[in-house]
Formats: sequence, C-alpha cells, structure tokens
Amino acid sequence: MDWTTPDLNSWPAKVVLRVSKKLRSDKKFTQAAIDSNNAKAAERRQRQREEHARKNRYNARQSEDIAHCHNDVNELGEREHSAFSEASTLVDHHDYTDMMHRLAHHDSFDSLLDQTIQKDRLKDPYFDSQGHTEEFRLASTRHERLVESIPDELWKRIVSFLNPADAVCLALSSQTLRQKLGSAPLKSLDEPQNKHHKITFLRSLDGQLPRHLLCFPCARYHLRTRPGKESLKADYVKNPLFVCPAARNTTLPRLRLTHGRELPYGWVQLALRNSHSRAHGIDPESLSRRWQHAESGWDFRTRYLEHDGRLLVRAVSQCFVPPAKTLTKTVERHVLYELQDFMPYFSVCAHWQDGELMDMCKCAMSHVPAPPDSYLNQLKRAPKINREAAHPNFIVTGCDWCRPARRCPDCPTEYLVEIRMVEDRNDLVSPFKHAIVVTRWSDLGDGSSPYTSPEWTAIKGTPIPEPKVGNEYESFSHVGRRAVSGIFESKISGSIPGQRMLSLNPKNKKLGEYGHGWY
Repeated sequence: MDWTTPDLNSWPAKVVLRVSKKLRSDKKFTQAAIDSNNAKAAERRQRQREEHARKNRYNARQSEDIAHCHNDVNELGEREHSAFSEASTLVDHHDYTDMMHRLAHHDSFDSLLDQTIQKDRLKDPYFDSQGHTEEFRLASTRHERLVESIPDELWKRIVSFLNPADAVCLALSSQTLRQKLGSAPLKSLDEPQNKHHKITFLRSLDGQLPRHLLCFPCARYHLRTRPGKESLKADYVKNPLFVCPAARNTTLPRLRLTHGRELPYGWVQLALRNSHSRAHGIDPESLSRRWQHAESGWDFRTRYLEHDGRLLVRAVSQCFVPPAKTLTKTVERHVLYELQDFMPYFSVCAHWQDGELMDMCKCAMSHVPAPPDSYLNQLKRAPKINREAAHPNFIVTGCDWCRPARRCPDCPTEYLVEIRMVEDRNDLVSPFKHAIVVTRWSDLGDGSSPYTSPEWTAIKGTPIPEPKVGNEYESFSHVGRRAVSGIFESKISGSIPGQRMLSLNPKNKKLGEYGHGWY
C-alpha cells in the first residue's frame, strides 16, 4: 500500500470534497463570456487613453486608426506575432508617421521635436519648462489670412474700445496685427497718464524675466542684486533688491508692520513670483521673523503664507501688563502707544482709529487679576477675608465685549485681543506673568501693483487711480464668510480661532484722529 496516496474513503477527504463542491463556482467560461470581458477591457483602456490625452492636451487616436489593416496591431503601432508565423506576416506597410506621434505622446508631456530643440536650454536653471511650449505653437495660416482680410480701419476701431495694456497685447499677438496697428498702441502706453496700464502690461512678463524685478515708481524692470539669496532685514540695514537710478527721487512703496518695522512691496512680489519657479522669487516662509523692541518690551512675530495667488500675513504682538487695580490712563497709554507719534506698538491697519480696537485692548487689560493676597494680610488690613483675592483665577477669558475677533470693514484685516500667561525669563521670583497678545491677520493682495491692488491700497488707506474710483473696498463683501484668520490658521495648524467675528466699526463712523475716544 502506498502511504503517500490519499484515501478518498477517509472522513477528512470526504469533508474536503463536500466543502469544495459547495464553494466551487459553477460558472462556465464560454467564448462569449471571454469576448465580453475583452470588450470591457478595451473600453476601459480607451477611457484611460482619452483621460491621458485630455490632461496632456493632445488628440487621442482610436485603436482602429492604426489597426485598420490587421486586428493584432496595438495602439503603439506594434504587431503581435509568434516566432513560428509565416514570413509574409512580418512585412507590412505601417504608417510610420502615426507611429512616431504615438511614441511622442506615450507617457510624455513633450513632443520629440520639442525635446530635441530644448535639450540645451533645459540645462539653464532659470529656464521655465512649463511655459516653453507656447514658443513652438504654430500660427494657422488660415487664421492669419482671416485677420489680414479685415480692413485696418476696423482693427483700429476695435482697439479704440480697449485700454492701453490690452491694445498693446493685441498688437503684439501676431506680425499681421503689428503691421496693421503700427506703433500707436506702444506710444499710447508710454504716456504718463497711462502709467498704471503700463505696469499691468509689464507685470505679465514676470514669468519670462526671473532675474529681474519690476520697479513700480519708474515702471521698469531692474536686475536683481542677489537672485535667490534675498533676505528680509530690518529697516535700518541697507538691503536693496535692485539698483534703481531714480532711488533718490522716488520712494518705494512699503507697509507698516509694527513700530520700527516696515515691509517693502518688493518682498511681496518675490514671495508671489515663487509660483513661477524657485528662480523667480523666494519662499514666503523665509519672510517670517521674530524680534523684540527693547524700549517698550513688546515682542513681535510675523509669518507669511501664499494662498490662491495672494500673500497672507499674521503678526502677533505681546507685552507684559500690570494688574488691573494698578492701571491708570497714563499706564495704559505707555503700554499701548509710542509717545512720539502716538501710534500703537503692535501691528495695525490704517483704520485703527475708527472703531473699537483700542477700547478692546483697554478692556482686556482691565481683566488682569491681581497677585494672590493671603488671608493673613487681609486680616491685618480689616477684620474680613475675600476668598477670590486669596485664590484668584489666573486664566483670563475676557468679557463678551472684548473676547470676539473683529474684522475691519474697510480692509481685509482681522484682530484678536487676548490676555495670556507668559513666562518672563528675566524674573526669577515671579516668572509667569500676564501679557496682552494682539494678533492681526491681513491679506496683502496678489502683488499686481501697490497703486491698483484693492487689498494693498485698502490696508494702507491710499486712494486708488481714477479708473477705479467708485469701487471702494468692503471687507465683508469681498472676504465673504471665510475669514482671513480661518484660512491662515487652517493651513498652518489645521484649526481655526474659536471666536466669533464681529465688525471693528459697527456704526461705520469714520471720525479719524478726532473721534471714537481712541486716546
């Protein structure tokens, strides 16, 4: 008897056979089922090819276009044959042009011709590989003839309805239009009253000039002094981004961050140009700084973030405050204002005098508790004790009026005033103290121009050019229900401030320096 042969009459073998009969499928794999599965697979592959063609912007070819002679030709123009097939099957008249196009677009974003021409240019670290396909777009001769058939007077009539920047773009779109329109659009763009249109046109060239930066006062591109190595420094440190011949006669646009610190507009440009390539600008995170003002004791932290083509900034300012029972009007002013220009030490927009910002800070400071007063000291002063004075609550939440965050109705700026426990490393006896923390979030705009950007001009409170008059910035209508602070904090930490948002100026009264009792 062979001990290796299983006994089919044993109970384990019978159990296995019975279970296998229950689990085994009775599905019959017929030729019709196989053909149906092959058809579904072909449809799935065709959908994948069409999706790939849509993403890479080329026309997908059907498999029948290259397999019209034989059914064994795949989409790459390759034939499937065996080594034992007849010799006649190895010779066929293929469409080699179609095969080359297939090979060019298979798992590739460039054509073979573009790869050959751009082989040397790709070695340049400042070459933008994403935009070079526009240079090789062939002009349609049929469309050129249609453009040429339209009379010159009609084209000039069309240009009369365009602004100077769009007129120049139309004139430079083709050689035919350049000859028909002449140099009139370029001369009109160079006139002084069209300076803002000239800036709009020049800014469209940012992607082609990685080593240059647009100078807005003189409306020209200047060569960057340290491309890719720029570093934001204090205002009193000489740190030019470019050398402008008109530097002594003009003032570069800038924004006040805190007391003694400003942000030139060139850094906003560099942070937003980084979307083209790393050679065009710098990382917005590299602009983040932390410093301290020695005279006032205020600490400042700034952080930047690029969102949807706009630059967002968060400025956090904090300073130690005395207990509320020792506060006087003079002490409050010394803590909040610098006594030369009576501007707040912390970061504010141009509308800080209108509304309730300074009243919020004073109200928050009034909630700072006093140090613990023991029962013995209380009994020495009077025959009564106060439990809250002996065990005060050092976690200050504020009241219902100063706790909510506020949004300026005239610019994309939001504020949050808090009282926190902060460690003072210089005080070894009482290291933990209360400090007022003022957080500001602002949207600095898209970097288009310091004169026409709605967000930048609204934050600075400067007038906009004449063509834009009447389009005053309204924060609640432009920002919408998604707050700037929510966008910023959700990207940084994944959470949003847990405070409701109110208007900084609910009565919308713009009294300026002589109103609202801010002082």
